Amino acid sequence: MTTSLVKQIEEMRVRMHEQSRSEHQLVNALGLALKRADETLLEALRSIAVEHELRRENIMHELQAFATRLGTSPTYQLPAGSLQGARLKSGNHEGGRPSRSLNGWGQEVSELPARLSDWGITPGVPRKLPLGSGIAAE
Repeated sequence: MTTSLVKQIEEMRVRMHEQSRSEHQLVNALGLALKRADETLLEALRSIAVEHELRRENIMHELQAFATRLGTSPTYQLPAGSLQGARLKSGNHEGGRPSRSLNGWGQEVSELPARLSDWGITPGVPRKLPLGSGIAAE
């Protein structure tokens, strides 16, 4: 009886050792698979980041080119008579025709606080809106 018990214990130890080795191999395989997945995701993320930076750079160059064109574009005048009888209500007009020049922006901006005060708006002071106006106050 002791011989069979010792033999069974030895067989159990061998089986547990084999099971342990098998599980260790599975854990190692899982670790390698996760590492490959991490590397793939990292590479995809880096690729997306590079593409984003390139798009961002192109947009910035386009915006800079657009700003340059705005600052150096010639004054646009509508053909004579194209707005016959039209009345403009804004203050940005010359002789009945709208001015497309950016050269007057400095003066327009400097006059803004005075125009706002004409409308009862004080720059830098938040306005209280009536309840239920549908406009969210900031």
